[in-house]
Amino acid sequence: MKKLLILSGLLLSVLFLFLALKDTDIAGIRNAFSDAEYWPIVPMFLSILGFYWLKALRWSVLLSPSYTVSGSQLVPAMMAGAAGNNLLPAHFGELVRVYFAGEKFSIPKSTVLATLVVERLFDILVVLLLFSLALLAEGYSRIYYGSAVFLLAAACVILIASVLLARFTDQFIHFIEYKFTFIPLSLRGKLAQQIRYLSTGLAALGTKKLYLRVIINSVLQWLCHAACFYFSLLAFDLDVSPLTGIIILGFTVVGLTLPTSPGFFGTIEYCYVLALTAVGIDASTAVSAAIFYHLPAWLGVTVIGLVLLRVYHFSFRDAELADQRSSEA
Repeated sequence: MKKLLILSGLLLSVLFLFLALKDTDIAGIRNAFSDAEYWPIVPMFLSILGFYWLKALRWSVLLSPSYTVSGSQLVPAMMAGAAGNNLLPAHFGELVRVYFAGEKFSIPKSTVLATLVVERLFDILVVLLLFSLALLAEGYSRIYYGSAVFLLAAACVILIASVLLARFTDQFIHFIEYKFTFIPLSLRGKLAQQIRYLSTGLAALGTKKLYLRVIINSVLQWLCHAACFYFSLLAFDLDVSPLTGIIILGFTVVGLTLPTSPGFFGTIEYCYVLALTAVGIDASTAVSAAIFYHLPAWLGVTVIGLVLLRVYHFSFRDAELADQRSSEA
């Protein structure tokens, strides 16, 4: 299964890279870079660091019902995981992050994994909200308008479901175990077990204060990431709204849910093309902006993550061995 995911990720990345480059020309990309301004690299990289710092803070809130760990303490694990995603296939960086945090703070793997699932839930929720609102505000075509309304409705459903599940976990489990009698007993047991597992990560959302902290933090961190995309557009003096950065963000987050190659090469470039050609920007300029963002971000995050791995005497191999031991157990 793992080999299939790796192969499908590589194939999809090659396909996306082809789709991104098929309407471009090398001369157009070269000319775009020769005329580019390079000062946006500084605020762009600061926004990237802000994104990961906020992400670590949110992680500490999700862990807070069971473990007291500050956001600054979690930054090394967060950056190590990001470096792993940049260098290893099949989003293996998430496992690096799980085992790094587990070894350093003695947090059970199951607890860390549960918080990562909840993280992904809120990432989808907030990005859907921002993306749909940006599509509506920018006045895209009717096709995009319908998609925006659908995405906004989906985000509201996710929001309501997460609140209800956090507050009424036992009632959900009881309902599944005793009302879903048309489902085989073994399957009901597995479903109830998964809900208990998810509720571990949702435990921090049991109070309004922590729930609001997670929501606000999620919005801020993804606005930071959208700012990275917007700064890459400023480098090429493109007359676009800051909301365009959110449009690119929406396409990119959707694209990265698919299997992809290490570093997400090809996927990010095609997402830029999809987002920018929809507002009349040619593919060559779109790919140039993608490269302006992607290469510095990939290099900077990877170097920081590898340095922190070395400082804390942890390695990708350690995570792989821990994963193997866990699978054998």
